[in-house]
Amino acid sequence: MRRRPVLLLTAVAVATAALPLSTASAVVDPVAPQAGPAAVRMRFDAGPEPVAKGATITLAGRVWRAARGNKARVDFYFRAGGTPAGAFTYQGFAMTSDAGNFSRSYPALTTGTWKAVFAGSAGRRNAARLDAVQVFQRRSREIAGWAAQSNSWRSPTIRIPTKDYKALVSWTCAGTGSPFIRLTWTGEGGGAEYVHGAKPAGTLTLNGHAGARKGFFKVSSAADCAWKVRVFAGITAFQV
Repeated sequence: MRRRPVLLLTAVAVATAALPLSTASAVVDPVAPQAGPAAVRMRFDAGPEPVAKGATITLAGRVWRAARGNKARVDFYFRAGGTPAGAFTYQGFAMTSDAGNFSRSYPALTTGTWKAVFAGSAGRRNAARLDAVQVFQRRSREIAGWAAQSNSWRSPTIRIPTKDYKALVSWTCAGTGSPFIRLTWTGEGGGAEYVHGAKPAGTLTLNGHAGARKGFFKVSSAADCAWKVRVFAGITAFQV
């Protein structure tokens, strides 16, 4: 009779050892995996585009997470057109509003690509967006030009394509006498205008339009003067 407790304990030990491993492990509460940083969305626009050189360009957009804003710092970078893909230079930053909106203005200097960057944080992923901007410059369109060393010269007949023109004459006189130069426009059918200079070297501008838009230019100068005439009319735009 004294052996029964020993037999009972042995039976309990055997029954416990026979339990499936899955049943034993089910009582352990594993640590749940940590969620990664939250995804962040970004909207970015650089404009207006195209834009004239020297005008203001505005970098604007929004950074947000789900339906909420993203109070944060946004950094701006710029890469000029024709430079390597990684040649971005830092330009400054802006702080977003509570809703995640940001905006900053810069002068438009050259064509290139702007980049807005949210660097991210422990709880939020980073985000970046690019936007290219074309910058152009306006200048007078050159329609004709001549150069010579002649004291009496007349251009071929030309037609001014716009209402007005601008003619530049530059000259250099090598002699020690009385240097002078005179540039005259004579319109076909009547009308004339001129500019006159009396020094060894210089530049003069003849603006306007007298008479018909079709006519010719004439140069009169001292015998030892070299000169150049350039005629402009209208405006042309080119990318910078």
